Amino acid sequence: MKRTIPFIVALVFAATTAWAETNSPPETNNEKDLKYWANAVASRIKVTGYAQAGYTATMQEHGNNTNTFDMKRAILMVAGEITPEFYAFFMHDFKSKDMQEYYLEYRPSKTFRLRFGQSKIELSMENPMSPTVLESIGPMSQSVYWLCGSDPLMANPAGRDMGLMAYGDLFNNKLRYVLEVVNGGQTNTADKDNRKNIIAKLEYRPEPNFRISASGQLGYGYAVNNSAYNTTVTEGETYRQNRYAVGVEWKSKKTGTDYHKNRCVTIRTEALGGKDGDCNSFGAYISSAVPIYKGFDFVAMADYMNYNTDAKLKKTNLMAGLQYWIFKKCRLQAQYTYSLRSDAMKMLQGNNQSIIQTQVQVAF
Repeated sequence: MKRTIPFIVALVFAATTAWAETNSPPETNNEKDLKYWANAVASRIKVTGYAQAGYTATMQEHGNNTNTFDMKRAILMVAGEITPEFYAFFMHDFKSKDMQEYYLEYRPSKTFRLRFGQSKIELSMENPMSPTVLESIGPMSQSVYWLCGSDPLMANPAGRDMGLMAYGDLFNNKLRYVLEVVNGGQTNTADKDNRKNIIAKLEYRPEPNFRISASGQLGYGYAVNNSAYNTTVTEGETYRQNRYAVGVEWKSKKTGTDYHKNRCVTIRTEALGGKDGDCNSFGAYISSAVPIYKGFDFVAMADYMNYNTDAKLKKTNLMAGLQYWIFKKCRLQAQYTYSLRSDAMKMLQGNNQSIIQTQVQVAF
């Protein structure tokens, strides 16, 4: 991993030299060769990134209050089109100091693409989405965050895994399919149980701004910790780890990647469930964003999760707030969330609480 950053810097330097203008004498053959390769690299390499930081104040009923300025993420991404058929991608998080994604893709056609490496798993609609577009500062819904890896048994809050993925778009891009075979463990580590998880997903898009999604996972997990939420599995045990998710997303118009110019009404809802050992969990959320004035959007989210249906470990988060798109992918956010817990959940996480969050997002 230590060699990745110098490699990325070298690619960026090579790309920038292609734009340098000089008034030097006629070029030699060596200079022409250097310029050719610099232009070749610059035309194939794309560097992007974003950072998110903010302020969080938590006020617990009959409990302690906390507040802090916090850095959420500092991401650098480098994409390389090696040839029209081969594509490479790197993502590094300077906050966690980890490589988040690194993979190579073979793209013979839109109907079939093959990816090998580490990336976000395709369980649910929300997990593969970038935090730069999600409505909640959180940013994910409880069920997606939990079932895609943050469960203490997995201890993989990145929602990513290493493996092989085949995907493509059929019927004039109306149907998208994904099939993955992954380790089913933590990022940047080898498989601990020597068993693989299979993830399948279908998304139907009758219109570019409307999609229906169904995904599922069958496989095993290796418990790296004990969990107070699930006492049917103990640390070091290999256990069944199954998942399902169904959801719908609607936008009032077709959108692009310039979120300042392409603002629209967005509504997304999903229901997710899982079984880890003998513990069942279930969650559902609905999230929305509504433009109200110039760059301002009203955002809201209702988010329910039952972490253990037998123990009734239930929590509901109700969020409302505003976001202001400054330019393209840059925005300011301010939100209030009320977290309501069942009596059993209060024993683990404390009483109900109010959360005030602000965040600034800078992206390029």
